[in-house]
Amino acid sequence: MRIKKQTQIKKNGLIIRLAIIVIALAALVILPNFLSATRMTMISRIMVFSVYAMAYDILRGYTGFIHLGFALFIGGGAYFVGILFVRVATSWPMLLLAILGTVVYSIFWALLVGKVAASGGSVLATAMITMAFGEIMRNMMERWRTVTNGADGLNYKTPFPFSNRTFMYYLCFAFMVVMLVVLFRFINSPTGRVLQGIRENEQRAVFLGYNTNRARTIALLVAGIAAGLSGIVYGLLNRFVNTDLLNMQMTYNAMLYSLIGGTGTLYGSIVGSTVVIFFQDLLLNLRSLHPIFERWLLFFGALYIAVIMYMPQGIVGFYNSWKEKRMHKKMAQGAVVSQEKQ
Repeated sequence: MRIKKQTQIKKNGLIIRLAIIVIALAALVILPNFLSATRMTMISRIMVFSVYAMAYDILRGYTGFIHLGFALFIGGGAYFVGILFVRVATSWPMLLLAILGTVVYSIFWALLVGKVAASGGSVLATAMITMAFGEIMRNMMERWRTVTNGADGLNYKTPFPFSNRTFMYYLCFAFMVVMLVVLFRFINSPTGRVLQGIRENEQRAVFLGYNTNRARTIALLVAGIAAGLSGIVYGLLNRFVNTDLLNMQMTYNAMLYSLIGGTGTLYGSIVGSTVVIFFQDLLLNLRSLHPIFERWLLFFGALYIAVIMYMPQGIVGFYNSWKEKRMHKKMAQGAVVSQEKQ
């Protein structure tokens, strides 16, 4: 009887989650009809950064790997598009070449970082080395002015239909949904289970016979390619790229989105990106009301501290924990009722 009750509660929870997903997807499909171009672009940015944060969550949330130079992937994808469109031609073949180049570039950096991680250094040493890689890439793009225009960046046009804001909204939406499904399948694959085992106890995973270095490298490859592709979509959306996309702040953003949304949940990155970007936009708009909002980073920091103090597992993690406690409570109540009837 108790098992049947538990199964029914889980089934009801699944139905509710599916209903929420369907409603959310339907709302996002019809939303452009009610939005200004500015708001549509902002939501498109949220979708792109959600994929970028999900890619980082593969490393930090599921593998326990801290990559402090992760921005080199999203920046690399955006620069491939910008350089080819400005220096060669604004055409579909150049876009396809940019996608191919970004994948190769992401594979190169992922294998290099994987090699460093496999060398046996401490977590802190590996994190510092990845930060150095990111800074190397940023400095290269700043100094290679004849191609990248340095810190001033590149403005460029995009081929039809990428110049249409509504089309870009739906492209970003489709990109986010597809990448969420792909990454969700990956973390639930045998390799994904090994990654979660590495996060919990790497020595035990090695003892069980798993090649942890190989699994970690695969995670770096998947995360790097996903982040690189998000850079391409970001470049198509903004039609501008500069070295700000390669600096440490971009890596911190990915970390922030996943932490606030919920580390190790994937879709928590979508929640975190939405909350952070909307809150940031709200504070920026309030600057005209009072000078204190010029220091919007103070409010932003307060939000971050509040989440860490009261929801250390993130918004999605907090909700999952609350839901689990509620389910156990219902099961306990059901058991009491059954005993009383007997």
